[in-house]
Amino acid sequence: MAQFALVVFHLPAQLAFVSTFLLAPILAVWVWRARGPRLLVVALLLCWVGDVLGNPRLIGLGHAAFLVSIAAYAAAFVVLTVLFVQVTVRAGSASRAGPSRGVRASIWLLYAAVIAMVLAASWGGLDPTLRVVGVVYLLLLGVMATTGFIAGTSSGVGTGLLLAAHLLVSLEVGGVVDGTAMLFRVAYWILYLSGIVVIALSMVPRHARGEAVPAYG
Repeated sequence: MAQFALVVFHLPAQLAFVSTFLLAPILAVWVWRARGPRLLVVALLLCWVGDVLGNPRLIGLGHAAFLVSIAAYAAAFVVLTVLFVQVTVRAGSASRAGPSRGVRASIWLLYAAVIAMVLAASWGGLDPTLRVVGVVYLLLLGVMATTGFIAGTSSGVGTGLLLAAHLLVSLEVGGVVDGTAMLFRVAYWILYLSGIVVIALSMVPRHARGEAVPAYG
């Protein structure tokens, strides 16, 4: 919640620099030490790259860094999608271990509708390159969120929060909302940080987190 405190209490920008660099890597180290999925560690590190390069005013880089940031987040979505598919396959066939096809279709249609509305709202504020990038990026985001829901309720909540955070950013890039407003910044960081934390907790074994595991037989 460091970024949340920075926004609310107007703390110095140097602290924003430190928190941007440390939050995702610390979570990645925790997942690695707790013997969580290696793919999750990779995804968190990619998110860290996106966090750092996605703030050009903070690091003094320009448009190219922003595009690399988008690529890093997109790669993280792909890695998370692969992880969720693996989890679903290990749990058994989707028809037996996960939500029904109707529920899955409903979730995907809901995500697709929201993504389409965000694209429509921000389309006029995007240059041709960002329009193409935005379509691919948001489709990858929607697929990641859907597979997270199929993999489990907890991971589905986490990916839903992550989806909402990145949709907010898409609206900001398209000029629909003011990215410097406190409400926007607080909403983004609550959604984003909660999303990656919930995903991590859902993917790390309970015994590795120090929780009691019920005994059977």
